[in-house]
Amino acid sequence: MTAPCVGRVAFGGPDLPHRALRDLLAAEIAAVPSGGSIDWSTYYFRDRALAACLIAAGERGVRVRVVMERRPRLRRANSAVIAMLAASPAVELVARRWWPGRLHAKIYAFSHPDRAWVGSFNPSGDTPEDAEVVNIIGDQDRGDNILMEIVNPSIVEGLRRVVAAFGSVSPLLARLDPRLPAALAVPGLQISLYPRWRTSVIEGRLARLRAGDRVIGAISHLKEGPLTNSLQSAAKSGAEVRLVAHATERRVPEAVVSRLSAAGVRIHRGGSAAVAPMHAKMLLVTENGRTGAWTGSYNYNPRSQYLNAEILISSDDEALVAAIRGRLGQIMARSEESVAPSPSPH
Repeated sequence: MTAPCVGRVAFGGPDLPHRALRDLLAAEIAAVPSGGSIDWSTYYFRDRALAACLIAAGERGVRVRVVMERRPRLRRANSAVIAMLAASPAVELVARRWWPGRLHAKIYAFSHPDRAWVGSFNPSGDTPEDAEVVNIIGDQDRGDNILMEIVNPSIVEGLRRVVAAFGSVSPLLARLDPRLPAALAVPGLQISLYPRWRTSVIEGRLARLRAGDRVIGAISHLKEGPLTNSLQSAAKSGAEVRLVAHATERRVPEAVVSRLSAAGVRIHRGGSAAVAPMHAKMLLVTENGRTGAWTGSYNYNPRSQYLNAEILISSDDEALVAAIRGRLGQIMARSEESVAPSPSPH
């Protein structure tokens, strides 16, 4: 029997306890004893209390490595946490500008027990909160997000090496650097890493879907490109395609919504622009009766496809598929089918 690759699946959202994913990470930090290790890669990191937990872990003898984006879209967002971590000799911090893209991957690896959480969640909330910042990036502690637990030892160790590579490779040469592999894979699970040469990982599978096949998903960022072309092709060939996209025009332009709708895709808008963003990236693809899940940090736009440091996960783990299917049903139940963008500019 094949050992499981995926453990727990955790979600955040406006219908779930506030800070659920943030508190999960805090509990994981607290559980690592002296002599253990913590390896993080993240994009937005504003949570000073969570940063203090990492410092405390380092001070009790845990090896703590944090690699994060120095200049995210809201440039000042990470400044306070960067200053905290940089001032602590107990934490190995690499805060870098992943130019010309962004260091957008979210990997949270822990040694006791050996596991890693990966997905869409950034620890971007803070207390007290800055209303101006939340108005721009949204409250990720309330928004729709996913973290999935990877328990396969070889994949977890590979993710630790990826975090280290994100901190050291040249963004412009990352595709050529052997420290950053194109993928980590075991039976039932593949993690595609970006930047990479073959950037269209899921699109070919979607393009060959036909009547009787199905795609359902929640996508926070979607621009015209290979994925929208593949979704249109699938819908025109008779596959059922249903999506929830983020409410705002910036993340999902109305032209994309209109074009997909015209091809037969049922597309909804969900999430609040400034309060509880629909930040998840989750797709279930059913072909010939078999369903696989796709998730991670990867946004379906040109920046993620060609420039960013990202992870895109695919798995046919039955428990993961069931968890995502249930959560998509909940997200879709509170979204409204729409052809009108949110008036918010964010």
